[in-house]
Amino acid sequence: MDLYAENILEHHRHPRHKSPIANPTIEHAENNPACGDAITLELKITKGKITAASWNGSGCALSQAGISILLEKIAGMKAADAAKLSPKDMRSLLGVPLTTRRLQCAFLPLMALHNALRKWKDEPTETWPELLDQDQG
Repeated sequence: MDLYAENILEHHRHPRHKSPIANPTIEHAENNPACGDAITLELKITKGKITAASWNGSGCALSQAGISILLEKIAGMKAADAAKLSPKDMRSLLGVPLTTRRLQCAFLPLMALHNALRKWKDEPTETWPELLDQDQG
């Protein structure tokens, strides 16, 4: 098994940032209607910076490891920069080939992040077609 697949399994077995945070600035739940994967994301944002993040959820190894990996990436990041993360960035973080059937599993963490940040800014949420249209896979 290659290193990147091992990384997915490691994050799935030992997820990071899965403990609730006190007084989150925003909480947002997102799901993948195609398979039932679900993620609830909590963010604490102070002066435009993500100072804490946590999640809870259920689903396949790819979506659950993906949120663990993504939250490691955004720790301490400016919210504006986190909002600019793209499907290409998510592909890079996961480091495994993605089939069309697995795109929503892989991008569910990104969808949850984007929509949590949009909710925080009182903007309309992103739809699956909008997110998938950004994928340059």
